[in-house]
Amino acid sequence: MLDLNIGVMLIEAGIFLVTLILLKMWLFDPLVKFMDEREEKLKKSLEMINANSEDSKELEEEIQRVLAEAKKEAKAIRDEARAKAQAEAAEMKAKRLAEIEAAKEELAKEIQAEKEKILAELSTSKEEIKTLVENKIRNAA
Repeated sequence: MLDLNIGVMLIEAGIFLVTLILLKMWLFDPLVKFMDEREEKLKKSLEMINANSEDSKELEEEIQRVLAEAKKEAKAIRDEARAKAQAEAAEMKAKRLAEIEAAKEELAKEIQAEKEKILAELSTSKEEIKTLVENKIRNAA
């Protein structure tokens, strides 16, 4: 039936062991080393991503804080400018009203002087008319 040859079996076992040793040295060790390196690179990449994510969150918070502060400053500046403009407008209005009042008083003085002048002329004219009328009456009589 089957003849078992111990010598051939030992040679085959030796060749198998040598093949396993060579496969381990040339294939399995480099493959395991490559996989370990790849895993280490992935871990480092994940750590960097997490660190960058935290940094970006901190930067985003800082940006939001700076924007909020800038908005507050802009509002304060705008309010200050508005108050200053309103004060200047009120001052200009008061100045214009004072100028108008002064012009009204000056005009009233001019009108009064003109009125007195006209009354004086009428008074003189009245005397002249009266004299003319008296002369006419005397001449007619």
